[in-house]
Formats: sequence, structure tokens, C-alpha cells
Amino acid sequence: MPKATTQCSRKNTFPKVMGPLLLILSPVFSYVFFEYVTGNLSQIAPKLALLNIIWISMFYLAVFLIGGTTRIAIPVVSFFLFAVSLAETFVMDFRSMPIMLWDVLAFRTAMTVADNYVFDPSIEMAVAGIAVLLWDIACWSFPVQVKGWRPRLILAAGGSAGIAAFIAVFFLQVIPSMGLEINMWEMADTYERAGYILSTAVSVRYMVKKRPAGYSLAKLRQLCGQIQEELALEEGQTKTTGPGDDIIHPVNLICIMNESLSDLKVAGDFTTDQPYLPFIDSLTENTVRGSLCVPVFGAMTSNTEFEFLLGDSMALLPTNVIAYQFYVRPGVCSLVSTLASQGYYSVAIHPYPGQNWNRNKCYQNMGFDEFLEWDAFEATGSELLRDYVSDRGCYWKIIDTVENKETPEDRLFIFNVTMQNHGGYEEQFDNFPQEVSLTGPLAGRYPKADQYLSLMKESDRAFQELLAYFEDHPEPTMIVMFGDHQPGLEDEFYDEIAGRPSVEVPDAERLMWYQTPFVIWTNYPQPAMDMGELGAIYLSSYVLDLAGLDMPLYNQFLLRMSQDLPVVHPIGCYARDGSYYSWEQAQSAQCPCQSLVQDYGYMVYNHSMDTRTIRELFALP
Repeated sequence: MPKATTQCSRKNTFPKVMGPLLLILSPVFSYVFFEYVTGNLSQIAPKLALLNIIWISMFYLAVFLIGGTTRIAIPVVSFFLFAVSLAETFVMDFRSMPIMLWDVLAFRTAMTVADNYVFDPSIEMAVAGIAVLLWDIACWSFPVQVKGWRPRLILAAGGSAGIAAFIAVFFLQVIPSMGLEINMWEMADTYERAGYILSTAVSVRYMVKKRPAGYSLAKLRQLCGQIQEELALEEGQTKTTGPGDDIIHPVNLICIMNESLSDLKVAGDFTTDQPYLPFIDSLTENTVRGSLCVPVFGAMTSNTEFEFLLGDSMALLPTNVIAYQFYVRPGVCSLVSTLASQGYYSVAIHPYPGQNWNRNKCYQNMGFDEFLEWDAFEATGSELLRDYVSDRGCYWKIIDTVENKETPEDRLFIFNVTMQNHGGYEEQFDNFPQEVSLTGPLAGRYPKADQYLSLMKESDRAFQELLAYFEDHPEPTMIVMFGDHQPGLEDEFYDEIAGRPSVEVPDAERLMWYQTPFVIWTNYPQPAMDMGELGAIYLSSYVLDLAGLDMPLYNQFLLRMSQDLPVVHPIGCYARDGSYYSWEQAQSAQCPCQSLVQDYGYMVYNHSMDTRTIRELFALP
């Protein structure tokens, strides 16, 4: 009889022990298989692994407090983390950049282009998926649950207090004491070495942008007066095109941001079997050209768009933010509003769904009169290259828009964002034959680069056709084209042409991965010029200036600042003599342009983040 009692006691004790034990071990289990899927498990130091596990524990605890049972908490959290590990691995393969918190807001944008990438599930993913399923079955068999409203209330209060205390200690004590930070120029390296969950938690501290020291509306109004006085003294000498009587104002102003257009030779040395940008490289007559320094690499197109249209540097917004999701408010002053005040009817053209990067709302807030998105192209059966509307298809839409003006004298502003060269260079397409190939030691080793360079050849050809049409067009026309960023190709390709691994390249030299060509061409006489390297924040101001149009004080300030700091970039600032200043240096006495940088920071904060915008600074009277 005592023996039977002992056996019964053991049977009752086993589930009581197993349930809590499985709950305690679940964060460890999820961490191990998360980083097993991403391939980073062996690279993460033990103390950082522990912090990852503690953060995962907070997720389990939070869901357990809500559901009151491990039959809800463990399956929900474990499958969620497994799904995130899959997404992180795929995204890293696509763009060599981890999933950031801001990417959640761009989920629909990511889904619209996902079909153009190759999803290749790994053995690790299959193993982890089976392991998660078996673990959840085991946890379901030995549940831990809190019964009764009073115990649940006590547990919820205590657990919530514990989570809040941990978060406070983490951000106020752990991060400073351990020196945890995100390497913004090699974010993938941080996520690989510190773990995804911990790195994501650390990234939260970069999401909030504090008001610049010394900022006030009174200071902004003082700057307005100061700029007006300086401009009056200069008596219009900032005009790059010379005396006003010689200026021809374009009736049609066409700006094209070409998806992933770039000349990769700025990033290193390589050879091809034929030129891939022969026409663009040959342009000289009536052409102003240069190398545009854009804020992003391989992705986040809309941030370059934001810098061009508004003149605000991404370096002065919260780190890694997608500006179009937060900082384009209704009635915002931009290139669109500046042209509208001078009689231009504005049309945005983009051959993809309007919700991508929140463009439909942003364009409306900027004041575009019309937005021709995917439906406008689908209805007319536009030419496709791979799975995207070709550059030629975009340019036909531009020509059609110009030809259908009510009267030839009507001023028209077109802003076209192309799609032809978008990422997803792995797959071969019947409607896009390979035309350009790498030669020499790189031959046959980088198929993504080969396809990309062939796309550049096609972009070059389409641009030549566009300019040929407008060359004899009777209306004065200015055409601006620039690339939004360099493409996400094989990492090894970039390392090999640079001659060293990217992690060894100093910050001052990293600008080579952020340069794309720009051209400003007119079908009427204008002096040819090579402007060299120019920050994307300045381009629209130079367009206004070369077009002989009026511009707000802000744009005039930007023109003057570009003479001293031609490149203002998230990496840092580059002076006219080529000197490099990190942002810490640029905002200190080490930089001779410190006051310029400070004043610009005040203006950007007022323009994009302060709801009390000083409109006389950013809009024409």
C-alpha cells in the first residue's frame, strides 16, 4: 500500500514540475532556434546571449499574463519568433540588412515586391520548424495556468511591474554600462554578433530624436532675418546661371528618380564586355552633371526621394526611420509647393501601387495635383521588363502627359519614380536577355551583378530615347535624372572591387557606396558643368536655380551651405576641400562650418518634426 501511494504521488508531481520547467526553458529554446535559423548562434557572446534570452522571457511573461496559461503563451510566442527568424533570414538574403522596427510600417511595400525574389528555405528552417512544433506539443501536454480572477490580477500586477522595471534598468543602466550600440554603417554585423532580439531592443533608443540644443522659434525667426539680410547684400550673386535676362524658364520640368541607377565603378574597379552607360557618360551639351550622395544603400528608396523633394537630411531625423511614414504632414513645404506657387501643375508618376512607402498620402500632403500609379500603367498595357514596368514605359507616360496639356504654354512639373531596376536580380527572365557581363577575374562569378549591369544598359538606352524626343520639342524643357541608391548585389562583389572587406573601410571612405549619377539636361542652351559630389539635399535647390525660378529662404540657405559643405550625409559632412567630419565633429568646434551645421539642424527640426513650422522660411511669400 505505501508503494502504490508513492507511485501515485510521483505521477501527480511530474506534470507540476514539467509545466513550470518547460515555461522557464522556453525562452532559451526560442533563442537557440531563432539564431540557429539566422546562422548567428555561434557568433554571439554568452553575456549577449543571456540578454537575448531575458528579452524573450519578457515576451513569454507578457503573453502569459494576458492569457493566464502556457497553452496560449508558449505557442503564440514561439511561433511568432520562429516566423520572425524566417523573415529576418530572407530579408538579410535580399538586401543584406536586418529587419528594423520601422520596416513593420513598410510591410505592404515589402509584400508588393516579394514575388520578385527567390525564397529558398534551408534545412535549418525545416529543423527549427519541426522542433518548435514538438516543443509546443510538449508544453500543451503539461500546462501551467492561473485560475481565479484574484490570483491572475495579482500575477498581472506583479509581472507588469517586473517587465517595466527590467525595461527601465535595461535602457538606463545596461546599455550605458555595456556600451551597447548599433553600428549604423554595418547594421548586419551588429545583429549577427549581438543577436536579433537584443539588437532590436537597443535600436529603440535611436527612434526618438531630441530637440537640438538651443532650438527655439525665436531662433528660427532670427535666422530668417539673417538670411534675408545676407541675400540682400549679395544682390543675387548666388544665381549660378548668371544675369536674370539670360535665363530661360522651362515650361516642362521633368524630374526622374531612377530605381537603383548607379555607376558601380565609384565603388571599385572592374571591367565589362561592353559599356553599360554609354549615352549618359557621353552627355556634355546643355548638361549639368555630378555624383549624387544619397542617404541609403540597397533599399529604402523613399528616403532619397524625401531628401530631394524637401531638402532635409536623413542624418538629422531619428536613425533608420522611413521619413515618408512620419514626417510628410499635410501642407508640407517642398519642391512641389514651391513650383505650384509659380504656376506649375504637378504630376507624380510611379508604375507601382501608390501605397508603397506611403506615397499616396505623402504626394497628397505635398500638394501634387495628380498621381499616376500602377492602375494608369496597367490600363494602357505598358511595356514590362522582368516583372516591372520598364523605364521606356515610364517615359512614354511622361511624353503622353506633356502632349495632353490643355495648352502648350501651361507649366508642368513631373516627378517620376521608376521601377525597372528594382532588386531581385537572381532570377532569369525571358523578356530580359543578358546583354552586359563582367570580364577578367570577376567573369561568371556574380550573376546578380551581370543582370544589374544589363539593366543599366537598358536604362541608358531608354534615357537616350527620351532626350531624343525632347531635343526638338518646341517647349523649353528641363529633364533631371538621378539614381535613388546603389543595388543590393553580392556582398563579395562589393568587397572584391573595393579591394578589401567592407568592415575594414573607414567611415570617411564609405561614401563610395552612396553615390549615384545625376544629370540636369535642357533642350535649350545652358552652360555645361560637372559639379562633382553633391548631397541629395541640395539637388532640388540647384534645379530651381538653374531653371531661374524663385525659391524660399530655406533653399537659398542650402545653396549657400553647399559651397562650404557640398555633402551632408548620415555618414558625416564633407567640406569643399574634401575634409571629412563625423557628425560629432561637425557639431563641434573642430569643424569650421559648425554654425552652418547647427543652423541647418534647427531648420530641419522645424521643417520635419515641429508642428509649428515657420512657413516664411520654407515657402515663397
